Amino acid sequence: MAGTHGDFSPEARDRAHRTAAAADVYADHAEVIVAALAGVPAGHVLVAVVEADHRIGAMHAVGTAEIVTRVPQLEEGGRWAMVFSPGSSADDVRRRSGQMADIARQRVAAIDRITARRAGPDGSGSR
Repeated sequence: MAGTHGDFSPEARDRAHRTAAAADVYADHAEVIVAALAGVPAGHVLVAVVEADHRIGAMHAVGTAEIVTRVPQLEEGGRWAMVFSPGSSADDVRRRSGQMADIARQRVAAIDRITARRAGPDGSGSR
């Protein structure tokens, strides 16, 4: 049910719900992510991946000039990728993960509201 104002399909709702769960994985692994930052060379960032089955995945040192092309590759197959700069703390990881989860949950709620409004008061889709 994609329209001119966004995708409000069941698939979009499911993806937002799964994104919130992925954000929780990042938060749960904040210390692991920060430890991996220690090995990131100058001019690089750490890209942490959460797998489609919500397991923490690989950590990749990616050159800052390659972020735009490399991150979408790492997100293929239903994965999530989050970029962390050297010097980030576990609190920073948790804060950003919390923001990611909040945005995703707001998206789920918005899709639910729009879907209910489009269904009409009797759920038939007529207004």
